[in-house]
Amino acid sequence: YAEGDKLRRCPRCRAAFSTKFLVPRSWWTTLARRSNGYFGYQDVVDDSGQRTGTITWTRFMVKRISKVLDRHGHDEIQYHWVKLNAFTRWHASSRSNRTEVVLFDHPQFARLVGASLLRDVNPRELGDPFWVFPSMVDEMVQLHDVTIWESRNLIRDFEKRRAFYRFQHSYLHEIPRHLTHVNETVYVTESVLDSIEKSHNHFLNTNAGRPAALPNLVFLNIQRRLDAFHSMLTNLRHRAESNSARITNEMALTYNDAARVDSSAMRAISLVGLVFLPAAFVAAIFSTSFFNFDAPTGVWRLSGQFWIYWAVTVPLTALTVVSWFWGTWCLDRVWPGWRRWVE
Repeated sequence: YAEGDKLRRCPRCRAAFSTKFLVPRSWWTTLARRSNGYFGYQDVVDDSGQRTGTITWTRFMVKRISKVLDRHGHDEIQYHWVKLNAFTRWHASSRSNRTEVVLFDHPQFARLVGASLLRDVNPRELGDPFWVFPSMVDEMVQLHDVTIWESRNLIRDFEKRRAFYRFQHSYLHEIPRHLTHVNETVYVTESVLDSIEKSHNHFLNTNAGRPAALPNLVFLNIQRRLDAFHSMLTNLRHRAESNSARITNEMALTYNDAARVDSSAMRAISLVGLVFLPAAFVAAIFSTSFFNFDAPTGVWRLSGQFWIYWAVTVPLTALTVVSWFWGTWCLDRVWPGWRRWVE
């Protein structure tokens, strides 16, 4: 077990590790250090071009999430990343087909993977450098299953407490933010597993001393286990996608509820305007110079020119309404898509 960052900062350790495991230069780059996952495979060949061993380098990442209460009593989502870097070197020339494995980064998970490798080792499979990957992938698939169910629990809690989370839009945005990373790591792990399977097929087809038509059935069992884990991981990806669809539906429902509340408020404002509009219209008419109130006698006097008000108001109102409908009709004929820009 080792810590990748410390190894990168120690020039002597870096040189010794590179010499021992034939580490490719790209593994030390910032790109590899920041990558969300990869798999590399390389044959070690002698001067005669014969394979004397193999090296592989692998990286997995999983995001764990959980809900806690902050110091104000509000729901908060906490997370941490579980990373695994693995470097293997297989020696084909040794009688026991010695395999050296170095696991980096997350110490607890690296030890869990190491214990799984020692538990599942089969002496008959040591002639295949890929014997380490079924156990390693098994632990990764189980970890993905845990984190996908963690995200599902967040969504289910939100679904059961919609009224409580009704206006907590910031918390609602936190869930899909983390779900995006969960989905990303599942996709990447599936891609890494696909690369592992392709490289294993290459090894089986180029295994010296054994025709491609007669592959070692023990080694094929390794491929079958990888295929099984690939199937499980694909199904987990579908579950992760369904979680994303569920939270998308919850977001749509929340925004629709907010729009409904806004619509109710606008209807209330419109009703208030409707109540006061007739009175305002009457007051506006009586405040014109066509009406005159004689305070000493208490008599209302109506001007004989009051017809002018109606002569102007009625045609102007009719002209406004007709202009609106006529203008809309013309726009529909000249520019059929204009409504898309105003709606």
